[in-house]
Amino acid sequence: MESLVAWIRVTKKRRLRVVDLDADRNPALAQHLGVATTPALLLLDSGKVVGRLEGRSTGREIEALIGPHLGEESATPEGEGLVDSAEAE
Repeated sequence: MESLVAWIRVTKKRRLRVVDLDADRNPALAQHLGVATTPALLLLDSGKVVGRLEGRSTGREIEALIGPHLGEESATPEGEGLVDSAEAE
């Protein structure tokens, strides 16, 4: 997941803030956000969850999640595969 998070940070840095959360170290916040499975990607707007992906996700799925909120078409780099199941730190 780190490579996709890095890609999002670089390509969307003017429009998104990416924050990593270790659910094991911050269980209260993970519970508050409703995280049931890791890895998880939550899209928040003004502190409210407006989209989520839990478990393994492809770059295209991530782009489909965030794109409509940014007014963009899918622009995922070619060759983007499945996200590994390691938790974000």
